[in-house]
Amino acid sequence: MTSAAPGLPDAPDARPRIRVRLGDRSVRGRAVDLAARSEAPAIAPAALAAAVRDPDDERVRCASPGPLHEHVGLVDGRALPRRRALAAAARALGYRASNRARIEALEDRLADHDPPAADLRAARERVAEAGADVDRQRERVATYQGRVQALREAGVDASDAVADLEAAASALSEAETEHAAAEQALARERQRAREARDARERRLELEDRLANARREARAELAARVRERVDAAVVATPDSSATTFDRADPVTARLALARAVTLDAPVVLAARRFPDVGAASDWLDAPAIRV
Repeated sequence: MTSAAPGLPDAPDARPRIRVRLGDRSVRGRAVDLAARSEAPAIAPAALAAAVRDPDDERVRCASPGPLHEHVGLVDGRALPRRRALAAAARALGYRASNRARIEALEDRLADHDPPAADLRAARERVAEAGADVDRQRERVATYQGRVQALREAGVDASDAVADLEAAASALSEAETEHAAAEQALARERQRAREARDARERRLELEDRLANARREARAELAARVRERVDAAVVATPDSSATTFDRADPVTARLALARAVTLDAPVVLAARRFPDVGAASDWLDAPAIRV
């Protein structure tokens, strides 16, 4: 590592510095070389870059990274979403897309768009159960009606049978009321389902409009910084490319990092510089080599 060990004063330097703590080892400085320290616990480059972006991760203490750090915080050979990365670089340099207000308005509308929920299945089941109960109650009423009629024709006291018939008739009335209520509830759920379908279609339309607006913004922002980043590509060590689009992922990430001002450290998993100090100086940013 290029910095002083714990307990030793750091060299005067107003530029952003970092502190890396792995296990019981802690180092501070602007350029930290973990690869050169055999006693340093092993850590995956991606995990280290994630620790840089996580303010709660005690392994790395540094300035807060901006959105560009997602693309350049780990310099390795992974594929790079070029236009998104260029747009992030433009934002880091203070550029704003001309359709920003439209994007924010669409985001607000989308956040407020909450399609209603509908439960047709439960409503249908309620109608089916209520209908079956009506059928059962009607059969009971018919049975008691026949019994009352038979008793009266036989000249037998039918008082108890009449009481049973009245109770069955009352139960039938309640079942029919429940069935009617279930039918009405099903009609409401069907209407709600239609409204939910329409709302989902409107939401999809909003999402499409927002995605298109964001693509337009990325294209506009990328164009703002492309020339600047192309120049950084040409200046990148071991690069034969002349444009950002033709550069390999390592070169592209290094060029982006050089084109903007980064306060959070760049994690170097690729070798393009003789040491981490040279990388930090070229990038004009804190750096950690693993």
